[in-house]
Amino acid sequence: MIEWMKERWEWILGAAVALLAFALGRRGKIQAEEMAEDIAETKEKEIEVIEEVSAEEKLRLAKAHQKYINSRIALRKQAKAAQSELERETANRKLELLEQAKEDPEAIDRILMEEFNIEKL
Repeated sequence: MIEWMKERWEWILGAAVALLAFALGRRGKIQAEEMAEDIAETKEKEIEVIEEVSAEEKLRLAKAHQKYINSRIALRKQAKAAQSELERETANRKLELLEQAKEDPEAIDRILMEEFNIEKL
């Protein structure tokens, strides 16, 4: 048997190298599959977070738009009910400022508070 191994050592070594390469390749394939699964899970989590943020942003914009509309209606009523030119100018100035910040409810509140000391219309 030892004589046979001595004569065919190249074939035996080649077979051993092939088995080793097969085993290493198999292990690499399993690791690649696990990595692909991890990437897929991470991507799903990212999508969920983006959807949540998007929903929150849509809600914030809807609130801002509603506040803008309500404030605009109230200011138009003030402008129509104004008895003096100063009151009309003030109401129109408020409307102009409101137009500048119509996408941000905090900005609307801040502008009305800073410019006219109005907390709510």
